[in-house]
Amino acid sequence: MSPSAPLAWMAALAAAAYPTWDTWKNWYDWSSLFTAAVMSEEYYPKEHYGGFSEGVVRCVRPYDAIDHSPFLPLRDDLATLTELATTWAVPVLVVLVAMMRRHSATAGPRAAWVLVLIALARPLSADYQGDDICSGSMPMFTLDWFEALSGGWGLWELWLLAAALLVLLASDSPAPPISGRRALTTVMDALVVYGLVALAPLLTGDESLRVGLLHQLQFDGLRDAPARLLVLVLPLSYLLWRYGRPPRHGYDS
Repeated sequence: MSPSAPLAWMAALAAAAYPTWDTWKNWYDWSSLFTAAVMSEEYYPKEHYGGFSEGVVRCVRPYDAIDHSPFLPLRDDLATLTELATTWAVPVLVVLVAMMRRHSATAGPRAAWVLVLIALARPLSADYQGDDICSGSMPMFTLDWFEALSGGWGLWELWLLAAALLVLLASDSPAPPISGRRALTTVMDALVVYGLVALAPLLTGDESLRVGLLHQLQFDGLRDAPARLLVLVLPLSYLLWRYGRPPRHGYDS
């Protein structure tokens, strides 16, 4: 092991921990602000006229201005997974696993790939809004959306990319091994699955089904509308057809 490897591992842990630390810090700041506002309103019920003001803004948008992209379920699920990963310190756990398996030739590169994917998922899954209060969400893959995406990178992504680079340096495996064919088939399978899920609102007329697969598995949603489980029949049937068969000789899926 290189003499600088322990320092690189520690630096990778610190870089991977930044998004989680920032998430919990912001949550604590907002909770403290909300608590102070509530206490202020209770202590000054009549004399205090500051604080928050409430209002209602009504916006009418034309139907063709609403985003009906079939990738909305994928975007929302990526946003959910990214939020869970940063909240519960998944990047730190990834670095710890790679450090414990530092003698493996593949552990470091795979951990670096996971960190890079988490960094990419956050700006790709963001719900970019227009400048006007009534403009709503930007339709995906438009010029305005790509412009917003180019500015959607922040400190979280930079720290995660730095952690990935440090993991590669510490594990002494600068060339991450990955099968291009396997990666392509995985991406295609994901697109097919979410394409089938995107057909559900067209077949059922339920626009709430556009929020992704993870939302369909929430207990409250299934309790209120158990028929939504039928939405998963098509993608599950496809996955069983793809991976439930015995592999053919010489085919790498």
